[in-house]
Amino acid sequence: MIRKKKIVITSLVVAIVMLLSISIAYAALSTTLTITMNQITQNAMTWDIGFQTGTVTGVVTTTNNLASCGTATATSTTISGISTTLSDVGDRCAYTFTVKNNGTIGGKIASISVTQPSGQSCSVNGSTMVCGDITYKLHYDSATSTSLVAVGNTIAPKSGSTPTTKTIVLTIENTGSAAPTADYNQSGFAYTIKYGQN
Repeated sequence: MIRKKKIVITSLVVAIVMLLSISIAYAALSTTLTITMNQITQNAMTWDIGFQTGTVTGVVTTTNNLASCGTATATSTTISGISTTLSDVGDRCAYTFTVKNNGTIGGKIASISVTQPSGQSCSVNGSTMVCGDITYKLHYDSATSTSLVAVGNTIAPKSGSTPTTKTIVLTIENTGSAAPTADYNQSGFAYTIKYGQN
């Protein structure tokens, strides 16, 4: 009986040692992974497309020095005060202004609406309007550029803190076939360019 008791105690000790060995082996093979964060920031999206503000001086091209262009005033949404005097064929006034995107959302021209001068019957094609001998156009980059402002044109969002810009030139030109023999006025014309999200 004492011998049986010794065998049982010995067996129990062996079993406990085996369990401890398994526990130690298990602990040695376990790994704890931890993910910690400081903060999560969600940046706000901004919409900020408009004109560069300031004074826009018209540049005259004339054949007989009788044409004049004057200046216009640019706010963030409007160019106003354009007043030109044209005389001979080829006389032209060009107003250069800048459209800038200082937002984080790209823009696309959704529509271009043209208001015809009072009392005139004009033909309109995109950003080009012809009223009698006077032709109005919106160009990109220069007065002689053949790249005209059109629906679908895009402007990218700002890059870092630097706004994206586009140079637009409004030209008003006497494109008639002969020098006018009488004075006449055109007034009340306007372009409305609507940008939507690209």
